[in-house]
This record gives sequence, structure tokens and C-alpha cells, in this order.
Amino acid sequence: MEKGISEGWYRSRDAVCAFQDLASVSSQEAHDKLSDAAKTTGAALVSNLPTRPPIAAIQRLFEKLYADSSLASRLNATYPKRGVFKDACLAPGASTKIDQKTTIDLSIGRLQSIRQSDPTLAEALGQDFDDVVSFYTYIETEVLPIVTRATSSISGLDLEPTHNGTNNHLRLIDYFSCPEPSAPRCGEHRDYNTYTIVFQDRAVGGLEFEIDGTWKRVPASVDAVISWGWCGAILSNDAVKAAKHRVLRTWPLASRRTTAVVFVAPDLDTALTPVTRAGTGDAGWRQEILEGRITVGAFKEIISKKWRRRDGNEPGEVVQGAQDQEVQEFLKPLQS
Repeated sequence: MEKGISEGWYRSRDAVCAFQDLASVSSQEAHDKLSDAAKTTGAALVSNLPTRPPIAAIQRLFEKLYADSSLASRLNATYPKRGVFKDACLAPGASTKIDQKTTIDLSIGRLQSIRQSDPTLAEALGQDFDDVVSFYTYIETEVLPIVTRATSSISGLDLEPTHNGTNNHLRLIDYFSCPEPSAPRCGEHRDYNTYTIVFQDRAVGGLEFEIDGTWKRVPASVDAVISWGWCGAILSNDAVKAAKHRVLRTWPLASRRTTAVVFVAPDLDTALTPVTRAGTGDAGWRQEILEGRITVGAFKEIISKKWRRRDGNEPGEVVQGAQDQEVQEFLKPLQS
């Protein structure tokens, strides 16, 4: 366990993961470390990953899209419903309240669409794009099964049948250099999915988690952060804690921060309802959730509209912290 990383994060025993090699630890060790983290703060820090994200390639890919609007348009045309490259905060006249970052959203479906609808696009994006796809493939095959099995063990759930990879995606995030951001780089929220892995660039920090009402900064030196979201909390009946987090500003201030984030969620047709008694009993979920009448896909659409508002891709007022409060009120109306 690394000295200093875990200080101040937990009231009781030190539950922060600091794996020497995430891909080679025993199943029991992974379960024990992740279980403690998931049940207490909903976040675990991971160090010394055997394979790290191609940060330089990701930065060059963003720079290529910034410089070539026609290439960015081709990329977005492969997924017209939502787009792939999102840079609303850079548009002239953009609201000063939306998240100050740009993103590239990829998934198995989006990658298939890129290859099928524009066969020469991957070549135009170059080796940097290939390196990103190779990293994503490695994480899907070598890392996600470990975390999914460990999360299953926490509350006696078998998540693998409903987590087939069809609802996972990779988000590349460029917190571009900005000395005075007009809004948070990424507003406070809990993720909608089962769990998320944020791969850091190990140079610039900024990611923070709310622990017992206080925001705690994740050290820039940490390789990755695993955190759990609303789907994990609901399916486990709050045995797994959904972690609130944000990037208020980069640290050092004005420095460019680059991350690769993998979101893991149940298949879209999965009923979003508690399927275990290992949690807190009456957790206050809305009746439609208790009765299994809301699917993961329906919930994803509800929360996505709020996210797109913060990203500047959906009309509506942006009030910091309001998105998370709205989601919590929807899920737990009796506790709001």
C-alpha cells in the first residue's frame, strides 16, 4: 500500500487499492481490496498498471481533430445520433457554465460504424487512433473481467451474464490548457453505470471525490481510479456505493490533463432493480425500480439528457450540482 495516497480517504481500515499489477493479483486479493472500497467510499486507487494508456497518442489525436474540421465532421457523421468528437465548449458563444473539456466517445458499436460507414477514416486518423483502439481492446479483455468478477462478489451478484460489453464505452477527455476556466472542467456527478475506470496521465491532477462531505483530491501519480456508479448501487441495493466526483480545475492550474475513461454498464435491456439482499434493505428506491419496470437503457437516456445539458449538447440551464441532485431525487424520491 502506498504511503500518502490513502490518507484521509477512509474512516476505518485503509481500503484504497494500490495493486502492484492489476492483471496478476489473485482473485481473492482483488475481491478484498475492491470490496472494501466499493462498500465504503465507492472509489479505489490503482498503481503500477502493467499497461498504461497511450497519452501522447490521445493528445495528438485531439490536436488532429482541432486542426482539421473536415476530419472531425467525418468522425461525427459515423454516429449522427450523438456524435463522437464533442467540443461544444469551444464553440463561439458557448455558455460559460458548461463543462470545460472536449471528448472523443468510442465503443464497440461506434468502432464498427466507423469502419463500415467510412472505411478510410481510421487510416486518416492514423496510428494514434490504432494505438487507442489497441489499448481499449486490452482493457476490455484483460482488466474489465477482473473488476466485474470482484464487483459480483461484493454482494453475491453474478454480473457477467448482463455485462456482455455491448454497453461499455471508452471516453477520451482533453482538459485543454485553460488558466481561468469559466466553469468546472467536469461538474460534480455520480456516473450512471456499474463502474468506471479513469486512467490518468500521471502528470496533471484534478479529479476529486466527495468523502463524508469533503472533497478529496486524487494524486496525479495514481495510475487509475476505479469508481462505482448508480447501476452498481441499484443492482446491489446500495451494497455498492455510487461515488460523487468532479474535476473542478486541473492541478497544476492551467496545465493540460489527458485521461482515458472506460465506462462499464449492464446491457440496455437489463431490468434496473435490486437483485440482492446484501445491501441496506429499504434503500428508498422509487417504486418503478423496485418493481423492475425501468431498464438500464431507459435510465441511461434519462441521465444522458442531463449530461448533454452540461456538455452543451442539450438545451437547458446549467446549475452546478443540479444534475446529480435531479438524478438522486428521481431514484430515491422519498429521501429527497
